[in-house]
Amino acid sequence: MNFRLLSFLLFLIFFQHSLHAQSPRQIIDSLRLRIQEDLPADQLANMYGELGWQYAVFNLDSAIYFGELAVEKAKESKDTKILAQSYTDLGSGFLQKGELDEAMKLYLLAREIREESQDSLGLAKVYNALGYIFQRKYESDSAIYFFLKALPIFEKEGALLNAAAVKNNLGVIYQNLPDYDKAIQMYQEVAELRKELGDYRNLVGTYNNLGSCYKYLGDYEQADQYFQDAISLALELDDPLNQAISYRIYSFFLQEIGDIEKLESVAKKGLIVAQSINAEFEKAGLELALGIAYNAQKKYAEAKPLLLEAAEKFKEQGSEEDVLFSYFELIPLYASIGKPDSSRYYANLYQETFRNKLEKESRERTTELETKYQTELKDLQIAEQQLEIRNKNLQLFGSLGLALILAIVGYLLYSQQKLKNKQLKQEGELKAALAQIETQNKLQEQRLLISRDLHDNIGAQLTFIISSIENLKYFDPIKETLTPRYESIANFTKQTIRELRDTIWAMNSGSVSFENLIGRVHNFIQQGQDSTQVKLEFIQDSDVDLSAKMPSATSIQVLRIVQEAIQNALKYGEAKVIQVLITKDSGSLTFQIKDDGKGFDKEKVQLGNGLSNMQKRADEIGGKLEIKAQIGVGTEVILQLSSGTFS
Repeated sequence: MNFRLLSFLLFLIFFQHSLHAQSPRQIIDSLRLRIQEDLPADQLANMYGELGWQYAVFNLDSAIYFGELAVEKAKESKDTKILAQSYTDLGSGFLQKGELDEAMKLYLLAREIREESQDSLGLAKVYNALGYIFQRKYESDSAIYFFLKALPIFEKEGALLNAAAVKNNLGVIYQNLPDYDKAIQMYQEVAELRKELGDYRNLVGTYNNLGSCYKYLGDYEQADQYFQDAISLALELDDPLNQAISYRIYSFFLQEIGDIEKLESVAKKGLIVAQSINAEFEKAGLELALGIAYNAQKKYAEAKPLLLEAAEKFKEQGSEEDVLFSYFELIPLYASIGKPDSSRYYANLYQETFRNKLEKESRERTTELETKYQTELKDLQIAEQQLEIRNKNLQLFGSLGLALILAIVGYLLYSQQKLKNKQLKQEGELKAALAQIETQNKLQEQRLLISRDLHDNIGAQLTFIISSIENLKYFDPIKETLTPRYESIANFTKQTIRELRDTIWAMNSGSVSFENLIGRVHNFIQQGQDSTQVKLEFIQDSDVDLSAKMPSATSIQVLRIVQEAIQNALKYGEAKVIQVLITKDSGSLTFQIKDDGKGFDKEKVQLGNGLSNMQKRADEIGGKLEIKAQIGVGTEVILQLSSGTFS
């Protein structure tokens, strides 16, 4: 490396560090002084390229001029990397001016060099530029193809600014589909990234894109705000190119909402800026916008030259989509000024251009499909050849492998059958064991059920019988009352048998109504009243729904709990009055058995079968059982059933 090259590299390092502190005009002034020196071709190529890049903000003709000088010096230097960059910088100038075909030629030259040198990052920049050119040509498929080739490279290399540019361009594709919601989501991501990276120059474009999306969605207030934000930011950055672009986009928004007065003002401002930097595409767009404003105000003399010039510029740039707008405006203009031949001429020209556009798109689509077909056909032929080779190999080795495969399969089948037989045997043994256990469980459950029924039902009835017999000795004279009492005892004994039969019937029934259950409780109390001196009272809440039903097994358990509570009061409580209350509250049903007997101490008393069985019965039906007792005051048994117990 010679001394002059080292000096230039040191200058570049210093220059790059100072970029953030200098404006584009200051950078241009510094570079114009440096190129006056006697410098090697590679250094001059880099400086001319940077000048072209910086001039793109102010004057596109100057940007192209210095870009061409950069290509010249790069060729002299024979440095392919610098030459590829020079082609890219010059292509950017033509692209921004609107000369798309010339820009594409330069980017294709740059792509060829970067592919040979395997410069992935530089290649991604070329892909992005090509995608943008196809996007400007309204060839969305090709645009998406190049954008998607560029994006993963930028993300892999950590080039976030470039990745944001690609995502912004993809947002434009979504906008053109149209898929405005997805486009807005993409633009907002790009806007946040560009703010974070300080890329305010490109943020202007993102604001314009957001404004366009909201315009198409009909949210004109939001759209207008984004367009004005774009113009304000471009003015703040002293960026004439972005100003011209923003004025052009805003002018077409004003045209669509019908604000002709403001459209004229904005188009005039934008046209002055576009002319100052020779931005041909923006000039054409703003001339069209101003011509539309004049046409709407019937200022045909002012509108005509603007629309004609805009049409010619769009035609030169190959922008068929935009030239149609100019022709469309010229048709009514010539009709209004009394020139039907000219009006008819532009109507025919409009139709011809539109038809050519459709035919071009059709040819491109046909070519694309033909290419795809030929590619798939070749792939199919290659696949068939490979398949034929594989078939021959399979035939060669198939015979040798077949015997081995059959042997392995036979062994596996034998092993599988052996394992299956073993599993079937184990399953049979397991089923037999489970059946035996289930039978034993059922027998045990039946034993427990019969045991509780004998204790609670028949035991309760016998208690009444014994109590009645004990009370006979207190009657005087005995002879006068003995016969009726014995008859009562006989009837009650018969009732005991009926209760046993009722138990069997209830267990075989599907369900029992509240009316039936309460009737049984009431009968039990009535019979007890006839056989003892203790006063038994039955109180039923009027809110109780007598038509509601519960399973027969549940009704038996409830009846047994009530009977056990009454039996305990008679047998142990020495009560004089026993009350049975049935109430309903918030969907639950409550049975209360209260007596005024001697009570007991729950902490000291040993629970017998009666209290224990009552608790078990309540648990089995999902009920809540509570026993309150106080010595000398009495005992209260409360059974509460939830709404899920009955229906």
